[in-house]
Amino acid sequence: MPFHKSDSMDRSGVEQMAQGWGKIVARRIHEQVGPDLDLDADEIEHVAATAARAVAKGTIEDLLERKASLLGAEQPCPTCKRLCPVQREPREIDFWGGSVAYAEPKCRCPACRRDFFPSAPEPAPHIA
Repeated sequence: MPFHKSDSMDRSGVEQMAQGWGKIVARRIHEQVGPDLDLDADEIEHVAATAARAVAKGTIEDLLERKASLLGAEQPCPTCKRLCPVQREPREIDFWGGSVAYAEPKCRCPACRRDFFPSAPEPAPHIA
């Protein structure tokens, strides 16, 4: 599925939000370890990298599912325009932090006897 960046997507806003989640992770670790918090810099970095991978995985899984859910129950065949049921096919997607399970939307047109992988409709362009 092609992805297009929204004009309203703000990288610094995402970074600030993730830093806030990092502070929550740090607070929880401090609560578990206690007041002695005997972690060296390497251990702290390992905890942060583990948290970053988990945040990335959750973000990727959720955004892929949200994008796929926009398709609805049927999509037109790109060749004959016949409506075909949208089914899901399991797929693993690798990224820098590991892999995510993804139920990829897939359609099969019985008239054309072809498979196609539909994309969610593009939103109307924003005119300022």
